[in-house]
Amino acid sequence: MKLIKRSLQKMFYAGGIMQTMLKVRAGSPMILMYHGVSTGGSAGLRNCEGKHVPRDLFTEHLRFLKKYKNVISLNDMVEGIQHGDDLRNVLALTFDDGYENNCTVAAEILSDFNMPAAFFISTGYIGVNRWMWTDRVEHALDRTDRDAVTVPGVPGVLSLATFPQKKLSLRRIKAYLKQQPGENCESYVRELENELGLRETDPSGDYRFMSWQQVRDIATAGFEIGAHTVNHPILSRIKREDALNEILASHERICAEIDRCSEVFCYPNGKLTDYTEEIKDICRLHFRAALSTNRGPARRADLYELNRIGIDSSTTLSQLAWVLFREK
Repeated sequence: MKLIKRSLQKMFYAGGIMQTMLKVRAGSPMILMYHGVSTGGSAGLRNCEGKHVPRDLFTEHLRFLKKYKNVISLNDMVEGIQHGDDLRNVLALTFDDGYENNCTVAAEILSDFNMPAAFFISTGYIGVNRWMWTDRVEHALDRTDRDAVTVPGVPGVLSLATFPQKKLSLRRIKAYLKQQPGENCESYVRELENELGLRETDPSGDYRFMSWQQVRDIATAGFEIGAHTVNHPILSRIKREDALNEILASHERICAEIDRCSEVFCYPNGKLTDYTEEIKDICRLHFRAALSTNRGPARRADLYELNRIGIDSSTTLSQLAWVLFREK
């Protein structure tokens, strides 16, 4: 079914059908979610889930969006949603986490297209050699020469003999860890590295995060910088007082470093089960809106869990066109 769907998307795109429809049909406001833009490509498990979009593909995305959508700042979109403005055919761009390539690659291309974007950073990763634990698992499984591993919490023996088996094991470990308290994940991954016979290394390439000077650079270039917590925990899995500190401390650190912070907050992971009404109430007291990763157009009724469309390295132009056409 998926192959048939993609074939139809390619056919409609190649025939110009979707492009024509996008020109004549004013769609609902949308927010696209990126994480990174890479010049390094993918190899082995590195970026196997498509978090970092290739530079050339990102450039094609922006060229397409410039032609068919009115790309505005996230701040302007939220203000328009609050005021009930006509936002048909309007789109905003966001980046999550704070990877270094947001500054060295993405911001440069965005500036070339004169397009605004909002970058939501987890402040505890900025300016330090710290891994996002999900990346560290990916890197560890990619580097090891072990054929299998047994890890606490994940049933059975995890096979690592082939690339598909490594990829399946990666998904299983990540799924398990996302159910655990956030403070346990990094120590768990260190133990996994020991089990795999690996030495600890600093993040490099697309795994690196920005420095505070790079954050200041993109803020000076006119891009919006927003809070995405300090340590990127799943907020529904930690105590309320810890969640409050994660949210407010990240906002305060950004204000201290660049003198301003977006009035929009971004939930880590961002699915419905990753935040609660209590977390939303915190955001209502301190922010104008909050972003989720729930899929769909941005609506006023969802101001503190605004929908976004996730974009990754597998999102071809025909798929992007389909998303823009299909979401209402």
